[in-house]
This record gives sequence, structure tokens and C-alpha cells, in this order.
Amino acid sequence: MDPVRVMQVGNMRIIHGLDEITETSRGWLAGGPVGFIPTSGALHAGHASLIQAARQECEYSIVSIFVNPLQFGQDEDPALYPHDLARDLAFLDSEQVDVVFLPRVEDMYPPNFSTYVTPSGPVAERLEGAFRPERLRGYATIITKLFQLVRPDVAYFGQKNAQHVALVQQLVRDLNIDVKVQVLPTVRDTDGLALGGAYTGSPDHLLSPPERQAAARLYQALLAGKALIEGGERRLAFIEQAMTGVTTGIQVEYVTACDPSTFEHPGDTLPANPTNLLLVIAARVGALRLTDNILLRDGRWQI
Repeated sequence: MDPVRVMQVGNMRIIHGLDEITETSRGWLAGGPVGFIPTSGALHAGHASLIQAARQECEYSIVSIFVNPLQFGQDEDPALYPHDLARDLAFLDSEQVDVVFLPRVEDMYPPNFSTYVTPSGPVAERLEGAFRPERLRGYATIITKLFQLVRPDVAYFGQKNAQHVALVQQLVRDLNIDVKVQVLPTVRDTDGLALGGAYTGSPDHLLSPPERQAAARLYQALLAGKALIEGGERRLAFIEQAMTGVTTGIQVEYVTACDPSTFEHPGDTLPANPTNLLLVIAARVGALRLTDNILLRDGRWQI
């Protein structure tokens, strides 16, 4: 392996080259199951929970850090995504990660790159797919490429990014990708704000104190919807209106319920005894765009 492209930081192996990561997965890591956590950097406690699960359940752990330009719109600049590689590497070293994969944009998307993964169906067309279709196509493309390069046995994701999770599960199913998708609960701050924002792992770093207080209302809105459903309310429009009413001071883009696997709309009236349901919200607080959700799975809420 090229010594320039394979380095060591602490006990971690740092890999930049695409061939090197595949050779590592086939060779050095072939002795046991590999757990993989794809990230965009700006690492936080939510990522730590995924890493810890991978280390507990697998022989080896790989974390990738890659700010994917395909997930940004024409009016968005990937260079503005907050990143501190030295901090992230120290974070990963403290979590005892085995391999960090840091691919270069020019390697992932060379000048002649012209093949994209374009998902379809409700999971790709509703909610985030309607507001930011380029983001989901970009995410589907990069995840497929990462799975091909890293070849993990298990890939770990947080419930915070519910639509990405559903999209990955659809990709794995439809394209027969040999990887198990493991989804862990959302990690929240003490006021309920989910860690992991649109452009940073720590939303409070980009929010003023009043905005930070307003951002916590996303979770409060979701809990208000949950309480109505538990109380027997089934009119979706009424539930959505009540959830929106909690979000004063926030520019709501959407707030609704959907099927957690397909993201299909449940209709005007929820089932009498719903067992699988996702309450979702997306809003802008100051300059930051935030999303959040809570999941009803097999009749039990995961909040």
C-alpha cells in the first residue's frame, strides 16, 4: 500500500485511497465482521453511540468522513460545512476506532464521473425528497459507493436521519447489497434537541441562545403529536395543526406522519390501533435547517 495514502494516528489506520480501503477490507480486516459508520465529520455523541455499538458487535470498526458535494444544492457550498479533522481524529482515536476512511472528492468523483443512483418511490419523493431531491440522489450515490469500497458486514445509522435510514434500507433490498443495516436511537441533548443538524453535529454551535431555545420546540412538537395519538386522536390534519402550534418562532417546512419504512402518507385518518408510524418535522431556525422525528415501532414509541 502507498505509505502516503495509508497512515497511522494512535492505534487507528488512516486511509485515503479507494483501492487501499478495499484491500484493507479484503485482507487485514477479513478475520472478522466489520462494522461501518459513514459520516460527514463534525462528530458528536450520536456518532459515539454508533461506534460503540460497532465495537461491541463486530471485530473491526471503520468510520468514513466525507462531505459529499452531491448532497448540496446550487445555492449551498460544501466548503461551508463545519469540519475540524484534527478534532474528529482525536475523537475517533478516543473511541478506539480501527480504521478511518478519508476519501478525496477527486477520487470519488473524477472528471469523467457520470453514473448516479437515483432512487424512486415515496421514500425518495416525499418530504426531504420533495424539498431537496438532489440531496437524496446524492446520498444514495455516495452510500452505494461506500458500501462497494468498504464492504462492511454491518452499517450503523442513527434514527435521527430517518429518511436516510429508509433510503439505505431500500437500496440494500433493491440492489441486493450484502450488508446488515443497524439503526440506533436518536441521541438528544438535555432539552430534547437531537444531535446532528443540517450542517453540524452540534446545532447549538450555530444558534444564538434564543434560537437554541426555539430549536428545542421541534422535539416538543413531536411529543405533542405523540400525546394526541396516545389519547385516541386519529385526524391527521388536527395532529399536524397541533404540532405546528408548538413551534412558535420557527419556520416550519413540514410536519406530518408517515410510514417509517416507505414514507408513504397514512391518509387523512390514522388507523384505530397504529403500530408503525413516524412523526417527522423539518424547520429552519435562524440560518440552520433542522429535522427530527420519533418512531412508533411494533406499537412502542422510540423517543
